[in-house]
Amino acid sequence: MSLLTVQNLEVVYNDVVLVLKGLSLNVEEGSITALLGANGAGKSTTLKAISGLLAGEDGKATSGTITYKDTQLSGSSPEKTVRQGIFQVMEGRRIFEDLTVEETLKCGAYTQPASKYAGNLEKVYSYFPRLLERRTQ
Repeated sequence: MSLLTVQNLEVVYNDVVLVLKGLSLNVEEGSITALLGANGAGKSTTLKAISGLLAGEDGKATSGTITYKDTQLSGSSPEKTVRQGIFQVMEGRRIFEDLTVEETLKCGAYTQPASKYAGNLEKVYSYFPRLLERRTQ
């Protein structure tokens, strides 16, 4: 089953620079997918387009569709995209620098009902026992 589908995505920066042209990809449920390319090839732009983060960078998707679990995300706000389960953690921005491991996990669960938090946290710790050991770091 297809989890994420991107079809014919085109992204333009500053109404001038065509960064992505006709990008299509499909991520199957349960699979591991890698997006590889040289510097400037459009990897970050692709992720920003999928997660809805282009608007703040004078970039926009001019055509194409992004579908996640049968929900159309093309043109969605980052908030709607996060509520669907897609988010991007920016590398090197030190966003969570002063938070503990557990505080960081709590940030990632903010769209979930509080009643599910404890059970989901326990599940995360069962998948990644080292996080449990370091939860207060």
